[in-house]
Amino acid sequence: MGIEEKKAFRAKQLRYKKPISRCLNLEHIQSEIWDMISACEDIHWYDNDQESLVNALDGDEDEAYEFKMAFSDLEAELEQFQEDLDNAYVPDYFDLFFPAVKAGFAGGYLGFDQYEGDYYGLEPYEYSYAEDEAAKKLTGLTKKELLETAGACMKIFSQYTALRYRYDCMEAAIEILRGENMERIKVVKGIEEQYQIAEKASHGFIYRYEKEVIKLNSMLDQVPQEYWIQ
Repeated sequence: MGIEEKKAFRAKQLRYKKPISRCLNLEHIQSEIWDMISACEDIHWYDNDQESLVNALDGDEDEAYEFKMAFSDLEAELEQFQEDLDNAYVPDYFDLFFPAVKAGFAGGYLGFDQYEGDYYGLEPYEYSYAEDEAAKKLTGLTKKELLETAGACMKIFSQYTALRYRYDCMEAAIEILRGENMERIKVVKGIEEQYQIAEKASHGFIYRYEKEVIKLNSMLDQVPQEYWIQ
């Protein structure tokens, strides 16, 4: 075994020393919130189109109204939570907290590989080592610091799980709406991107025969007529 292979092997054996919960770590939570917000943005076509929303939800007007209200509240709270994560107090020990309290139920643990510079899944037999290592680091805090850390971590956890649950309850309807409008969304986003390219290439559309402007006009000509009507 060469020197580099020995380093890689040693790093793999020590991954448990820097553990995080697979599903309860800050990066994963932020990514999940982004994905949920993105899904919400994809169905804004229905915000001011009550008839289409009712049709998408099998013609039930009451269900459509309830969905619209619940959806609006959820989207606002997701955006607020995202802002809170960016600006509020998030303990440096957030990712260590959940292994320390033995939260292996949330998808198991990942461990940081110093050699590879990334996180990898830990084997179940390593979980107890990871939990002990995380607990050891947290017990180095003062009682006050530990209480502040626990309180902040549990607040984020409770907010995230509540939003995740509400989104999951609405996900079936959201996916129906996203699926029915994904082609339209792709068309519009493509046009928006091409518009910016064309505007820059033509210096504010001064040069109307610039190739990027011609491409934009071609894309507009290909938009189905019903998209303009709706």
